[in-house]
Amino acid sequence: LSRGLGDVYKRQPSAQGLLPDEANTVEIAAKYGPGVVLVESLIPGQSLPQNVPPQFAPFLQPFLQPPQVGTGSGFFIDQEGHILTNYHVVQGASEVRVRLYGDPKRYPAKVVGAVPALDLALLQVEVRPKVVLPLGDSDRVLVGQKAIAIGNPFGLEFSVTTGVVSAIRQNPGAVDPLVPKLIQTDAPINPGNSGGPLLDSRGEVIGVNTAILSPTGQVGAPQYSGIGFAIPINLVKAWLPEMRAGKQVAEAEILAKRPRIGVQVLPLAALPPEVLSQYGLPPEGLMVEKVDPGSPAAKAGLRGATRFVTLTGPGGQAAQVGVDGDVLLEANGNPLAFPPDLANLIANLKPGEAVVLKVWRAGKTFEVRVVPARGQP
Repeated sequence: LSRGLGDVYKRQPSAQGLLPDEANTVEIAAKYGPGVVLVESLIPGQSLPQNVPPQFAPFLQPFLQPPQVGTGSGFFIDQEGHILTNYHVVQGASEVRVRLYGDPKRYPAKVVGAVPALDLALLQVEVRPKVVLPLGDSDRVLVGQKAIAIGNPFGLEFSVTTGVVSAIRQNPGAVDPLVPKLIQTDAPINPGNSGGPLLDSRGEVIGVNTAILSPTGQVGAPQYSGIGFAIPINLVKAWLPEMRAGKQVAEAEILAKRPRIGVQVLPLAALPPEVLSQYGLPPEGLMVEKVDPGSPAAKAGLRGATRFVTLTGPGGQAAQVGVDGDVLLEANGNPLAFPPDLANLIANLKPGEAVVLKVWRAGKTFEVRVVPARGQP
């Protein structure tokens, strides 16, 4: 298993006679497979507290977590030996090492930088890579186009699987909510593929494989079910400078760079039916509680609440909520029921791109066009 794809291709017959799609897969795997690495993370085991008497040690030792070695994938992105992978692949590791394509030696790697909330980490090894994977443009990815995953599922080194881009969707909860959009693919992905590249038919990286959806009631480790997710490479590229600079980026810094329109909203689903009826509010939408002065929402004429009612929660805690602010019903034609619906849509907009909001105000509906601002006011 450790010989890798290189030996396999040496023994393969010529690609002549293959179907075009087969020949493309063989070409991409042979050309860019050597740029993919196996990542090993050494997780330290638990040790007995110092105050435990020696005579009790034999009884407690079996209950301690032993040292573990986790495996994942990564890929070279430059000639300086930088390797991109998932943060969860190296999280909590006391030592990280990598195995290169066709090389049985293990090389020590250091974690240069990371964006934990986006499940991204940048490693570096003191090795000049033979192959660097080109980073593509995930904004140009189309549903139905070919997708190629290269990685190390269950530690089986340098495996290649193919499929298509099944969807480009808002994050369904597969990873941290701060990742607003994911590429869904049916290319088989299993534990060990995490951190590996998802490539297109040109061999360009369009995403970093990071999660799979497993059947309900799965016993043991999650396995391929036809639904895998990759972090779009354009999101990764936006944070590469910080990781190269040695930063571990906090959630607050991510939020500070996110586009915003400057509103605080409350889902109408959180209000009791009698309150909705009393104030003649629609059954669903986002009530604008507050509009930040000088924000894009303020410039577009959106209004926050001026009348408030006190509601008591299940735990007896009271809170004041607005009942006469504008209600946001849709954004770019998508219904809005909960705050993440609006936040994720705005986060996926390109710089300078507007969002068209359908607004309910005092029984009438109208549309406003708002161009989000970037960063905190």
